[in-house]
Parts: sequence; structure tokens; C-alpha cells
Amino acid sequence: MSGHARRRIAPLACLLAAVGLLFAGRFVQFDDVSGFGSERWIFPLGILALILAVVAVVIAWADPRARLWLGIALAILLALLVWQHAANDGFRFIWTSDEGELAELEVVLALVAVVLMTTAGAALGGGRWLVRVAAYLCGSVALVFVAFLAGLTYYDATACKSSDGDCLAPLGGMVWGLVAIPVCLVAIVVIEVVLWRRTKSG
Repeated sequence: MSGHARRRIAPLACLLAAVGLLFAGRFVQFDDVSGFGSERWIFPLGILALILAVVAVVIAWADPRARLWLGIALAILLALLVWQHAANDGFRFIWTSDEGELAELEVVLALVAVVLMTTAGAALGGGRWLVRVAAYLCGSVALVFVAFLAGLTYYDATACKSSDGDCLAPLGGMVWGLVAIPVCLVAIVVIEVVLWRRTKSG
């Protein structure tokens, strides 16, 4: 086996091992009906799985084709997660104790998969616009997350502080995050128009 082939297979092997460790550590369950996930997970295996996932990305980054293969593998894994999330009421991914961690994992997988595939596509001759797609996606996710945290902090310090009822700060944070989405879209359109005008005038 050539060195190029080994470099392309190694990230996939690391990813497969990471997924296997998550199963072995009981972080992924298909038959949990409690809504909270089992508390019998083996956290050291989860840490090792995380390390292997990071190693997979690091190894793949040097080779555009390895990056592309790993991005496709992550996209397939994401599709399987979304399918199980929607179709199986007993499916759980619990990292610590929050069921929302499954949605967080899906967002992270989607983000990493898109970045890997777009940057690989650009390196393989697909055009610099693919790099901009990755940059726009990362920037948008970061802005939405910051807006969510800002809204959460604001409502927690104002409405929730003076209220004796249920705190709706997370809902307020979600509203702020949703408002940030059209802001991101407008910013992307403006940037693309500016770049287009510069290209046309140059």
C-alpha cells in the first residue's frame, strides 16, 4: 500500500475507532426510553474517542483527497444520526447528562464535514469560492452561537432574576440566535456583491 493510500485510510480508521469507542462507552444507545440516556457511560473511552476524532482531522488535513474522504464519511455519519434521531425514540447520544448534546453533535459534524469537503474541493481545483463557503458557515455558526449566549445572559440577568416562575432565558437566547441568521445572510450577500464588483472592475 502506498504512502498516499495509508494517509487517506488512516483518518477513516481513526474515525471508525472513535465511533466504536463511543458505542463501547455507552455514549450511544438505541433502546433508551427514559429520555435521559443511561448513566453507565465510561467517560475515559469518550475522551479517547474525542482524541481519535481530532487525530483523524489532523491527519487528513495535509492531503486534500483524505480531507474529502473524511468529510464524506462524516456526512454519512451525520445522515445516520439524523435518521436515528428522527425515527427511533430510544436513540440517545449523551456526553454528560444533556439530551441536547445529540443536536450539538450533529451541528459539529455538519460543520466539520462541510469545512473538510469545501476546502478539499478548492485544493483539488474546485475554485476559491468553496473556501468562502466554509468561512461563511463557520462565521455564521459562531455569530448565531454568540447571539444565543448574549440573549441567554441578558434574559437571565433581567427577566429571570425578577421572576418567580419558570425562567425562559433559553427561549430568549434562541430568539436572538434566530435573528442572527438573516443578519448573517445579508452580510454574506453584501460580501459577495463587493467581491463580484471588484472582480468585474479588475
